[in-house]
Amino acid sequence: MKVSRHQERIWALQVLYGLDILDSLSVVEAKKGIANLIDSEVLCDEHYYFEDIVIGVVKRLAEYDRKINELAIDWKVERMSYIDRNILRMALYELKEGLAQGVVINEAVELAKEFSDDKSPAFINGILGKVNK
Repeated sequence: MKVSRHQERIWALQVLYGLDILDSLSVVEAKKGIANLIDSEVLCDEHYYFEDIVIGVVKRLAEYDRKINELAIDWKVERMSYIDRNILRMALYELKEGLAQGVVINEAVELAKEFSDDKSPAFINGILGKVNK
């Protein structure tokens, strides 16, 4: 089944959000969350992009959180909403994987528009605009 990258990012955000709320951002728990989502969406037994995002974020969580803390003046990751910080983590993963900065920022802002509050798109755009790949 062909799934859009945007949908895959939504799924990645759902898994990361759920793990973050439960304070379970580990590879073992991430794999369980991925399996649960695949079952609930009745997906085929193929590899999906959202799996790479989730595992990549969890494996580099400390690195991404340090980077977010560095870029977000007067904000710490712990104070950010679960949605916003996971959108930022996903964007940093995609930037590290070589995706174009404009594409990554646009997708992150779109996710913020869909799932966060009115101030989040500008907040996320401002932070990601400072990233030097």
